[in-house]
Amino acid sequence: MKVFSLVLQLFFFLCIDSKAAIRYITPSGAGSMNGTTWASAFPGSSLQLAISSSLPGDEVWVMTGSYFTTATNNRNIYFSMQNGVAVYGSFNGTETNLSQRSFSCGFTSILSAEIGVPGNADNSYHVISNSSVNNTAVLDGFIIRDGRADFDLTGNDNRSLGGGMINVGSNGGLASPTIRNCLFTNNTALFGGGIFNHGQNAGNASPVISNCIFMLNTATGGGGGIDNFGYNGTASPVITNSIFYMNTATDRAGAMYCWGGGNGNASPAILNCVFINNSSFDGGGIVADRSNFGAGNSGIANPTIRNSIFWGNTASGTGPQFFLIGGAGFAATYSAIDISNQNIPHTITGPGNGNITISPSFINIADPRGTDNCWLTSDDGLQLQSSSAGLDAGDNTGVSVFDIRNYNRVANGIVDMGAYEFNSTALPVHLFNFSGRSGGNANFIFWSTSSEHHNYFFEVLRSDDAVHFEKIGEIPGSGNSGVLKQYQFTDDRLINQQYYYRLKQIDRDGRNSFSNIILLTNRSSKQDILVFPNPVVNIATLLFQEGIVNQEFVLFNSSGQLVDKLVIHGRTGQIDLTGRPAGLYVLINQKLGIEIKIQKVTGNQ
Repeated sequence: MKVFSLVLQLFFFLCIDSKAAIRYITPSGAGSMNGTTWASAFPGSSLQLAISSSLPGDEVWVMTGSYFTTATNNRNIYFSMQNGVAVYGSFNGTETNLSQRSFSCGFTSILSAEIGVPGNADNSYHVISNSSVNNTAVLDGFIIRDGRADFDLTGNDNRSLGGGMINVGSNGGLASPTIRNCLFTNNTALFGGGIFNHGQNAGNASPVISNCIFMLNTATGGGGGIDNFGYNGTASPVITNSIFYMNTATDRAGAMYCWGGGNGNASPAILNCVFINNSSFDGGGIVADRSNFGAGNSGIANPTIRNSIFWGNTASGTGPQFFLIGGAGFAATYSAIDISNQNIPHTITGPGNGNITISPSFINIADPRGTDNCWLTSDDGLQLQSSSAGLDAGDNTGVSVFDIRNYNRVANGIVDMGAYEFNSTALPVHLFNFSGRSGGNANFIFWSTSSEHHNYFFEVLRSDDAVHFEKIGEIPGSGNSGVLKQYQFTDDRLINQQYYYRLKQIDRDGRNSFSNIILLTNRSSKQDILVFPNPVVNIATLLFQEGIVNQEFVLFNSSGQLVDKLVIHGRTGQIDLTGRPAGLYVLINQKLGIEIKIQKVTGNQ
């Protein structure tokens, strides 16, 4: 039976339109599980099969939830990316367009290596392992966690490298995927707790990484966050708008290790990133190591740093922010770098390089996620204060269009240092929180601001599809304020179970802007329906507690075949089963959350 199910599922994979397709994944699957819609999504156990069966141009959409490398105890199983296939996570399961996806509390789809006994050391060696992929292989919107690459203590086996992800480019091949909007956390390895980029034998492992967070990853050797290992190959990723926070290594490079040996090159380009509170024995932030080991003896390790911040990293040995070995370089420009206790030669304070060595003045360096405990929200602690010397102090050359929260870069003509652009949020107020909850027959919307400037009023907008919004209320603003202000709105006009909400803020000069979108589900709003008679001979009458407007219902038989469609307007409707065989029928309206079972007791009358 299991073999038949697998063959049938593979048949569905292969039958999806040969043109660019979207494959939908939810943790448990849904409906017929053929992957063509959210209502018929593949189960999470088929995630890798969905990726592997996709063609260039296809996308895989993954709903909020946890997805594990395997349901077995085999530590050698992992996820892999594929050329031309974009895998997107953190959907709520109702979106019809990628632009509707919202990171309202960071990333919510989890790729985990937690197998076997929970919390034990028997996790998969890697969460993700890639080879022979280029930057058309995309991973976007995931938490990558719990990889445990601890096979041996020599590093001669890849199972000791890259707990979160390992990219192996060898023998002239590529392993350089695109990684966006991801959080790597709680991964461990001998080298490269979060990611190990392994360029060897003329291979290239240089992923393009943007808008990512590396937090609480560990390495017993080096490179708690990332290890770039170029031995007779290249491991030089491009990293933008990313954060390295509280990663650790026992030996070297709490956040990032760059090792170029033989004829290899490990010279990452780091732009608008933040390295904070990482730790190691040597090089709490970053280590560049130009090794003479191996044939050629001309390794290169010259990371370039621009518009970035290195602060609060620690080393019990040498070089809290950076540590250079064997003639390696460290070219930093237009960056904020703490040089206190930086006891190796450097040119950070040289003329014309645009660097600063005074505190960048974060909003709250002790709480990077803010009081809501969510990354990428308005209270994130690693945003710069209005008095920061890092504001408008960067170099615009090659900067991205958006910052880590996907807000506009270069708000005031010159880019800021770090991952966040000051005042780049659309709202002219500092929105501290925007949330909601359901209760009884109402939805309650809450928001607060920590500062307001010329704020006139808020409009509360509602939608049933996250695309077309209507105004349902208006709340006056506080004008100009520098203290916390709290607001609330009650929506008690509910017909559907699910609604999307957002704020439209109106300034006193007429400008307007929008908040992010939240989704609320109110089970109490479900229609109460009386069906009579049931069982039925020919015609059943439906009586709704409240009137409905032009709602389409679909009728299925017990074999899952569509047998009828009807539109109901008002409080009553009828289902005509005349001439249909006896049996069970199901009437469905997904928008209203209605599923009615009707039993016909006589046939063909």
